[in-house]
Amino acid sequence: MTRVLEWFLRWIAGGAFVYAATAKILVPCELAMDIYQYQMAPGVLINIGAIILPYVELILGICLIAGLAPRGAALGITVILLFFMVILSVNLIRGIEFECGCFGDVENDICQKVALSFQADHPDMDRVTFVRIRTGCDIVRDLILVACSLGALLLMQRRMNNSRRIRTL
Repeated sequence: MTRVLEWFLRWIAGGAFVYAATAKILVPCELAMDIYQYQMAPGVLINIGAIILPYVELILGICLIAGLAPRGAALGITVILLFFMVILSVNLIRGIEFECGCFGDVENDICQKVALSFQADHPDMDRVTFVRIRTGCDIVRDLILVACSLGALLLMQRRMNNSRRIRTL
């Protein structure tokens, strides 16, 4: 049962990273604009980040799904997600309006759809509230993915410890 749960968690976190990376690889200029809107990266790093980051995400996602250095991949995914959550939180506190850029096209972003559904229920909602709802959803989504990644990591570690214990008997 633990192997199935580990596999499931690896597929959720890894699959999300593969999906997000694919969306970003197809339009690196949009990702560069999203990174620019965060107003946190020096100009020289924006284009480099927009080109390299999606490939790092793709490799980590594939490795986690395929079981190639899965502990390192899970740890890498967790670190990236925590980094994204810090950046999202800082910009939320700063009141900067930006697009997350996490999954490429904003039209297909689940958090954009959540915020739009709130806006449909409250037509007088201002833009700041809309951005706060969308960003809050982005942070919650990232927390869920961190939980999946860390859960898979802990299950892998537990399985390795059990196999070591069996070998020493």
